[in-house]
Amino acid sequence: MKVFLGNIGRKLNREALQFAYNWQITRPVGKPVVFQIELTNHCPMTCKMCPRTHAMERPLGYMSDEVFHRIIDQAAQGTSDVFIHHFGDSLLHPKIRELIRYATDRGIRTYLSANPVLLTKQRIEALVDGGLHEIVLSIDGLTSEISQAVRGRAASNVELAERRVRELIAYRERQASKSPYIILQIVRQRQNVHEVPAWLEKWQNVPGVDRVKVKSYVTWDGTRDEINSLRLEPSKIDPKLVCDKPWTSVTVLWDGRVVPCCFDYDGIMSLGSLREQSLMEIWQGERLVAFRETHKNGDLSNIKLCARCEDKEGYPVKRLTYPLNRFMQSQSSIGEEWRPE
Repeated sequence: MKVFLGNIGRKLNREALQFAYNWQITRPVGKPVVFQIELTNHCPMTCKMCPRTHAMERPLGYMSDEVFHRIIDQAAQGTSDVFIHHFGDSLLHPKIRELIRYATDRGIRTYLSANPVLLTKQRIEALVDGGLHEIVLSIDGLTSEISQAVRGRAASNVELAERRVRELIAYRERQASKSPYIILQIVRQRQNVHEVPAWLEKWQNVPGVDRVKVKSYVTWDGTRDEINSLRLEPSKIDPKLVCDKPWTSVTVLWDGRVVPCCFDYDGIMSLGSLREQSLMEIWQGERLVAFRETHKNGDLSNIKLCARCEDKEGYPVKRLTYPLNRFMQSQSSIGEEWRPE
């Protein structure tokens, strides 16, 4: 009963945040939701489409147990699902099993995006036995040559990546577990677009892969030409659309700093730190209120994180038709699945 009531409370909180977004209420409404938790920003990949490769300057590190516990304990009333990655590969965190279990035991489902070459036996057991809800595994080429072109030398062995996906599936079956739900993904871009049809044909009917996905390309904050150049089609998002992130969630970096968006790879828009403040204090703080006001007013030219962004999420706001505008006119890019015209 306690879990049921907790889930109802989280759903009501989500609706309160959506209501505030639609009516552009900049003062805090509802409880804070944590969208992503960065367990680490260490990563062996040098992905061509990732700003971590080209521009990230902040120190590398691993989130402490103390900070993670603080996030989960403070977010539990408003957050039902959390992605436990940001600009690093969380499989490298030495306590990933314990951290997943801590969140799971408090009713928060955990989601992870990772590179399958890092799925050692110990890590596979950590994910399945720890209770991870869903994992996205990226194999961005049909051949090792293209995989390396997309993600660098650490992703050059496609055969190894494929074998470890199957090892994860096999262990999940041995444990008679339904989780994690396994999504195999390719990010469609200039280097690999010619391999996408054959990639789909190869993976879409593999037993144990719960879903295959061709992810649409995003350019993060839009400031890096080397990333922008890999996009195949221009963004379809209306530039006048108001981004929903300032109203609906925050992301926490490994060192406890809170940023407003999962595109902030270098922590340039810090809203505060959970080492010094509570999550609610940051959610109600003047920095985030001012950030919402700026988005509401529509002049983002002085906000580096947002000025050139072409991949924001949201839907047409200030509509008397709410919530129909939310469900019938939604526009989304983060994680969007590409489909042929």
